[in-house]
Amino acid sequence: MNITSRAAASMGAITLLLLAGCAASTPRPDSQLASAETSIELAEESGAREYGPTALERARTKLSLAQQAADRDENETALRLASEAELDAELAASQADRYKAEEALAEINQSIQTLREEIARNALNTGGQS
Repeated sequence: MNITSRAAASMGAITLLLLAGCAASTPRPDSQLASAETSIELAEESGAREYGPTALERARTKLSLAQQAADRDENETALRLASEAELDAELAASQADRYKAEEALAEINQSIQTLREEIARNALNTGGQS
């Protein structure tokens, strides 16, 4: 092999290494990991432990897997899992909010029913007089 061939082969190898390095240069997704963790904490505060436990547990699991992937420098996987964890936490919070809204609606409907019954009783006691 002559000098020109060796130089060309070396340049080709260097180019491949650079391309491989660029492909693996996804930065560690620290901000996404933190965002997912914050979303999980907010979901817990909104009552997701009680009203959205399945989605909350999925979020915790995915965050843990994301952190492990980041520690292994599998940053694309870590980014995907952190994003999924954040979405699962938001789902858990939404489920908790929906359940609490449904409880509030049921209480309001019960209050309305009680008022109607009281109005009907008063109308009977007064003989329908105004």
